Amino acid sequence: MTAASGNRIFAFLLLLALGLTASTARADKFDRELHGIKGGEDQRLRMNAKEFPWSAAGRFNNGQGGHCSGILIGPRLVATAAHCLWNKRTQRPMPASAFTFVAGFDRGEYLRASKVRALHPSPDWVFTDERQPLSSRANDWALVELDDAIGDDIGWVTLGTPKVGMAVAVAGYGKDKAFVPLAHLGCHLTQQGPPGVLFHDCDAVQGESGGPVLTWAEGQVRLVAVNVAVIPAKGELGVAASVAPMVALAARLGGSTATRRGEVSQPATLDLEGILK
Repeated sequence: MTAASGNRIFAFLLLLALGLTASTARADKFDRELHGIKGGEDQRLRMNAKEFPWSAAGRFNNGQGGHCSGILIGPRLVATAAHCLWNKRTQRPMPASAFTFVAGFDRGEYLRASKVRALHPSPDWVFTDERQPLSSRANDWALVELDDAIGDDIGWVTLGTPKVGMAVAVAGYGKDKAFVPLAHLGCHLTQQGPPGVLFHDCDAVQGESGGPVLTWAEGQVRLVAVNVAVIPAKGELGVAASVAPMVALAARLGGSTATRRGEVSQPATLDLEGILK
C-alpha cells in the first residue's frame, strides 16, 4: 500500500466516523425532543389503515412538509387541533388551500384524499407562538371542511361525551413514525383539568396533535376529545380538548349524529368494544 492510498483510506474512515457521530448526535437530539411516551416502553401499536375507524383518520398535511392528525366526523368534515393551522414562519394562520387531508394513509398509500375548502378554528383560540395557559387548550380544536365528501366511502365517527376514567384510544401519525397509523389502545382519561381540558395516560407524540381520542359508547365508536399537547414536567402527561364546545358548530357544518363505516373501509379485526367499553 502506498502512502497516498493509505492517506485516502484514513481520510475516508475519518469522514465515516464523523458522519456516524453526527448521525448519532441527531438521533440523540431527536429522542430528547420527542415527548409523550409515558413509560419505558412505547405502547403505540400499528393499525391497519384500511380498517374502520382508522380508515377515517388521517394525516392533515400543511403543504410545507409538516403534518398533524385528524379524523372525519361527517362526509366532508374533519376534527383536528387549532394550533395545527399556525405558520411559525409567517406568524399567521395558513390558508385553507395549503392543507390536504389524506385518510387511511400508510407508507405512501392511502384510501382517499381531499383538499380543504374552509377552516373553522375555535373562535376562542388565540394564534400565537407565545406560551399560553393550560386552560387555553380547551379551545385548541378546529373543524375542517373538505372539498370532497370522502367520508361517504371510508366512513366517519360521531361525537360523544368524555368522562374521567373512561377507556380510550389515541391515534395519529407521530413525528417518529410519520408514515404509518399508530394507536395506544385501552389507556384512559385520567383527570379533568381546567374546564374543557382533559388529561390522559396514552402514549402520543408530536405529529399526533389533532388526532382522535376515541371511546366506545351507545353501541358505537365515538370521538370524545382531540389530542393537543403533552406536559413533559408531569411525566409526559397527555392533554386533550373535549369535543363538547364543537358540537353545535359540527352540526351546522355537516357533522353526523351516528358513526358509519363506509363501503371502502374494512371491518375492524380488533374487538374495540371490548377494549374501549
